[in-house]
Amino acid sequence: MFSLLVAACLTSVAAQAVPYYDPRLTGGSMLTFQNEPINIIVSALSSPEALTDRGLYNYGNALGYADDCLGMHLGGPQAANLGDGNGYVNQTQMLREDFGSTPIGTCLETLIGGNHYRVFRQNGSKANSGALFLAASKEDMVEKNNIFPDGYNIGRDEVVAKATGGVVSFSSVDYTTTVEYVSGLLPPGAAGINHNISIDGQTAILTIS
Repeated sequence: MFSLLVAACLTSVAAQAVPYYDPRLTGGSMLTFQNEPINIIVSALSSPEALTDRGLYNYGNALGYADDCLGMHLGGPQAANLGDGNGYVNQTQMLREDFGSTPIGTCLETLIGGNHYRVFRQNGSKANSGALFLAASKEDMVEKNNIFPDGYNIGRDEVVAKATGGVVSFSSVDYTTTVEYVSGLLPPGAAGINHNISIDGQTAILTIS
């Protein structure tokens, strides 16, 4: 009897070991409420430390991203429904490209444009993968108040390039990252996409060690 209970527990644990759940299968979406594509997923099979809020922030620092300008969050947060039963939930983090002039490096990104990404966590009872869903985009200078042409694809690709270019480090933590591209989670084209900007429909799945 004891061995059966142990086997059942191990089976339950193994069943949870998935990289992510497709939000669309349980009423969610791969678009934010504001219709921006969620084009990167940090797999739940990544190292547990990298999946915490603090760990992901440190990882972002290693990639050259940091908090909003002087800690001030410009513009309203976006929300996403990841099909996990939590409904629409606001982003947990917003990291901008840091041009290196700490603590005002991300202020330049706001003024002259650059890359940024929003983070959402899939952790509700209906789909508790623990994966992190990122909406990355490259925005134009503040006067234009718009996403760069092809900015969703470019935003994703810039994050992936920095993540997979070799070992990156911050605060004495080293990270290596692999990527796999998945089609089908996002439809290609501009239909229903904010700013009417076309996307290629590819989602980057990152696994961080």
